[in-house]
Amino acid sequence: MIGANSAAEGPRGDLAGHPAVAIWSKLFGARNDPARIDVLRGGKESTTYRLVGAGPSGESIIAQRSLAARARIQRTVYEQILPHLSVTSPRYYGFRQEDRDFVWLFFEDLGDERFSKTDAAHQALAGRWVGLMHTGAARIAAARALPDGGPPRYLDHLRVGRDAIRAGLANPALTALDVTLLERFLLDLDGLEHQWAAVEQACTGLPPTLTHGDFRPKNAYVRTGATGLELFPFDWETAGWGVPAIDLTKIDLSVYWSVVRQCWRDAPIETVRRLAAVGRIFLVLAAIRWASPELAHPEAQCLLRPMAWLRSYRERLANSVRELEALT
Repeated sequence: MIGANSAAEGPRGDLAGHPAVAIWSKLFGARNDPARIDVLRGGKESTTYRLVGAGPSGESIIAQRSLAARARIQRTVYEQILPHLSVTSPRYYGFRQEDRDFVWLFFEDLGDERFSKTDAAHQALAGRWVGLMHTGAARIAAARALPDGGPPRYLDHLRVGRDAIRAGLANPALTALDVTLLERFLLDLDGLEHQWAAVEQACTGLPPTLTHGDFRPKNAYVRTGATGLELFPFDWETAGWGVPAIDLTKIDLSVYWSVVRQCWRDAPIETVRRLAAVGRIFLVLAAIRWASPELAHPEAQCLLRPMAWLRSYRERLANSVRELEALT
């Protein structure tokens, strides 16, 4: 796994004392000191490192420091679900509790070729992978214990995002045009909540199952294996149990349907297309939730990016709602 803007951390002589190296070495008896440590993703709640050359045979290891609650979801997926499915997945080496709040997880390094949502071969590969995952996990008891991944999650995203936008309206750094757009966006979100029963009604036709929740290029890699091109989704922090809609937005739906209809024989392709439209609504609502708190920034220059995002999200949400209405 590699980030587009990864950075090296520390000279080699200092690397043995890095927390990721120390825990990896102690827990797994690793004998190789890393040649370097790449910081792939940084943040207060989750940080991901590549320990270059630290594996048993000199391969690179991915070390992720994560909040314990999120790590618990990932551990459930990697330890109790993925091993029982006929899908490719990263090798999972295990975990170590750092303290009450944080956990370290260790995985194989998957290389540097990202999944592409515009590559037809990648989309077909993803359609098959997601189809096998959905149908296989629907029968696994551990998946049912995951957080709700259906309409209630995304209704909560709608409400939290709307509250943040409403609070952001008081920011004096916003322009008059910004305020007008945000007020109209609030009306759109109010209207969608008013119609939420119709969204829930559209979430029918396929059984509940494991959902990845954030299947997109930054969370999936491809590489060539013994049987050809293989897909490796990762980062299961937002995995849940619910209607398989959110995972359908960037895959080949025809390939997906060809897989799931072998188990779910009563599901027509029209159901899959309808759920994909629902998934696009869910995807935008999640994006709105994460972007809207940035409206609180006091500097006008720093509001340009979240306003651009929200302007785009408003258009995407309207298009997705119209698409769903046309399919129901």
